[in-house]
Amino acid sequence: MSRMHRKLLAVFATAAGVAVILGATLGIALAKHSNTVSGVCANGQPGCNIHYVGTIRPQPVSPEKFTECLPAADWIGIYVWDGPNQKWLHFFNTRPGNPGNYPAYLNNTSAGGISSIPGFSGVVLIMRPGAASQSVTFLDANNETCN
Repeated sequence: MSRMHRKLLAVFATAAGVAVILGATLGIALAKHSNTVSGVCANGQPGCNIHYVGTIRPQPVSPEKFTECLPAADWIGIYVWDGPNQKWLHFFNTRPGNPGNYPAYLNNTSAGGISSIPGFSGVVLIMRPGAASQSVTFLDANNETCN
């Protein structure tokens, strides 16, 4: 094999590798996502109930839609960092069966509630202490469904 053929082969191999990486990344960025979360630590003790779950699409999504697939009795709320205003925004679980019996007015934007989760946001999920480990789905677009 000549030197020119080796260089061409290296260029094609590199290009194919980059295409595989970018293609895999694009596939992740265009799909709803799942995380394993719980309200217990690895040693079985309660207390490890804070999880970074994030959004993976560039478009904003409503907090109701993002949390739609979570079991009502197992999560407390989500938090998003509002960088421009340097404060945390929240969305509490107010669905029937929620662990804290939180009233809906807590999610008003005047009380620091999240009206919309910006795309590519870091979202922190607070699970109910003691909740069993489970794989949950987060919806990253308003037109996605749990199934």
